[in-house]
Amino acid sequence: MTKMQYSNLLKGFIQELDDCYVLMKKKKEDNKLEVEYIFKDLQDKKLGSIKELIEDIQDLIQERKKLKDEIFNDLENLTIKINNFLAEKQDELKPEELVAIKKKLVEIEEAKAQEKLNAWRDISNLKKELREHIREFREKKDGINALESMINF
Repeated sequence: MTKMQYSNLLKGFIQELDDCYVLMKKKKEDNKLEVEYIFKDLQDKKLGSIKELIEDIQDLIQERKKLKDEIFNDLENLTIKINNFLAEKQDELKPEELVAIKKKLVEIEEAKAQEKLNAWRDISNLKKELREHIREFREKKDGINALESMINF
């Protein structure tokens, strides 16, 4: 083999090594991108489901407040109607009927107090659950950020 042939063979071999190195580097980058894509997809799904849960709980809190207001309005309207009836018919009612009606007014006030307590309890439990899911969301997001930074090294 002549020097020229040997030199050409060596150049071809070096070129093949360079091509192989470029392909390996590209494959490594492609694999890294694929892992990052899969990881990002999992992250989005997991965080997305927790985020939806948080939004659902926030909606439930608002709905419970709205329900409490509706119940209070209904009870207040009932109280007004009974008081109006009493104002109109007080002279015509027997004492025992008057006592029964006033007893109903007391029951309505007790129902208001009970609803206020129930609403507070329900909202308090929902807020506790909300805090737990927000904490879980933050922990998962922090963990995912840490893993992302490790992958990007």
